[in-house]
Amino acid sequence: MDERRAHAIERLRAAAAQRERNLEHFVKELQHAMKELHVPLADRSFRSKFSRNYRVLFQANPNGYRVEVLESVLDLSAEIWVNRRIHYITGLAMRKGYFLQQRLTELFAALSEDGLRVRQELRQMLQDLDQAWMEFEKHYIMDLIDIEAEARQPLAEAVNLELALREAEEKREANNEEVPPLRRRLALHGWPNVEEAACEDLQRPDGLPRSSMPSISTVSQWFARRSSAHPDTSLGIEQLATSASSASSSACRPSERDGDCTGRLERREKIKDLLAKVCEVNACANYRGRGRPKMSYQVLESAADEFLECQAAGAETHAEALAVREALAKHVLTGFLHLRSYLFDIRGRMLEIDPQLRNNSKLQNCLVAWEDAWELGARFLRPKDVLNALCSLSVRLGHLQRDHESFAQMVDSQEAELFLVLPRLVLLCALASPEVSSPFTAAMLPEQFEERVSSLLGLCFSRGTRRSSEWDELLSKFQEIEKDCSWKQLVRYALKGPSSAEDETLKVFLTELEALTFDLTRRRPEDWNSCSSLLLRCAQAVLDLQTSAGATAAEGATPAAGATSPASSGSDATGARDPKTSKSCDDSTPDTRDGDVSDGWMEDRAWTRE
Repeated sequence: MDERRAHAIERLRAAAAQRERNLEHFVKELQHAMKELHVPLADRSFRSKFSRNYRVLFQANPNGYRVEVLESVLDLSAEIWVNRRIHYITGLAMRKGYFLQQRLTELFAALSEDGLRVRQELRQMLQDLDQAWMEFEKHYIMDLIDIEAEARQPLAEAVNLELALREAEEKREANNEEVPPLRRRLALHGWPNVEEAACEDLQRPDGLPRSSMPSISTVSQWFARRSSAHPDTSLGIEQLATSASSASSSACRPSERDGDCTGRLERREKIKDLLAKVCEVNACANYRGRGRPKMSYQVLESAADEFLECQAAGAETHAEALAVREALAKHVLTGFLHLRSYLFDIRGRMLEIDPQLRNNSKLQNCLVAWEDAWELGARFLRPKDVLNALCSLSVRLGHLQRDHESFAQMVDSQEAELFLVLPRLVLLCALASPEVSSPFTAAMLPEQFEERVSSLLGLCFSRGTRRSSEWDELLSKFQEIEKDCSWKQLVRYALKGPSSAEDETLKVFLTELEALTFDLTRRRPEDWNSCSSLLLRCAQAVLDLQTSAGATAAEGATPAAGATSPASSGSDATGARDPKTSKSCDDSTPDTRDGDVSDGWMEDRAWTRE
């Protein structure tokens, strides 16, 4: 027995000497020495009062120690940065931490010596260390639980608002079990699988600073991870558009029942409350985007109005422009729906969410996607002249995909060359219709216009702007070249680049156009990335409309007549391509590939990132 004790002490001494390089090994040897020396252990029943994730974390080794606690006491600090705010450990926990540091210092000093007296006193030193450890662990973990609950509070409130909104939309009674109390520490659901190791929500995006939360807080989230027991409920764009539209705020109509009028106004107010809370979460959790603390409800309302107007409009008039407007409105509404789906999915699972909200990759993706959609709506949807310019450019890009197979293949395969070609074509289309496209061009190239008038929450757009002399000179050259060169030929040269032009005048024009594309893409890369993704999405909507019209005409044609419709004649006329290789711009269902609701939705933006 004495040999086993002596061997345990020697192992502990060796581990203490190497503690800076392998702290986990020291904790393991400390537990072994406690067992071999029969050290009386302090009471650990306080662990039963921890939240579920911490209870599961400690239940694997009820009488043992966690290396994360030792890391916290060795690097003890009263300040903890979480979600851009400072939280403080209580003074009692700090005093217990300093006392544990003293006990550890005494143990390390004793283990560095040798002798019979040290061996006789070591058992008592280990008992005192265990008591100090448990006192610190008790108060420190309880402080962390309170800090984590406060850090998750905005997200938890957003989840509650989402559930309340769904209840109002579906007109069903609320299930209280689906709404976890925000300050309640014990979970409502069963214990998770302790052996489950995968936790996508806790993977920090590359390049972000390390979490300021202690390591034991992050580890506890891994143990709390479990698959959702709640089936998701799909959300409809039409339902959201009806609730968010400006018509929902109108006074009660005589033919409308009081309950319907009240419910309509209630849903609108709940959407406003949810959006305000989402902005609060976005400000503290969105590190990849701008982290806007305010996003006006008017953008969502404008998208809803535009979508409903397009749905009600007749398809026989301005069908292509309607397709573009609907695609943009649907893009904004879908971004908000994806975020709502995420909030609904994490109901009852707040203990699984990393309190450092920026570390939750799914939340990051949803916030970035919604903020991007909102900015596009604010920039291109609300100013009607900019919207009309966007429609004009998108229709032309759709026609280019139909008429030029090489460009269509670039879009389908998302080749790197598309990054160079697309800005040329956008500027070329803008030059082809300068009066209609000028508001769009002024929004993207304000340096080329003398007046920069209006702004919407920091997003610049213009009305009635005047072109600069440089832009007028480029426009004059385009009009001169257009007299001798057809539009299709000019597009072919733009697809190949300035070096493909044989005529010196045309080469100079394409070179100046190329220089302007660098201003478009380099000076505001984030704006251009979002804008180019939107243009391709809207152009695809135009192309889908043309394909659908061609298919309808083909079905209605008489086979014996041998005639073909104008939309389906020729290899490039319909622009029809394999639907399996074409991206759909109208899919409003969240993409759940790899467990992420927004990866698929943002896929068509990836090629534009540098």
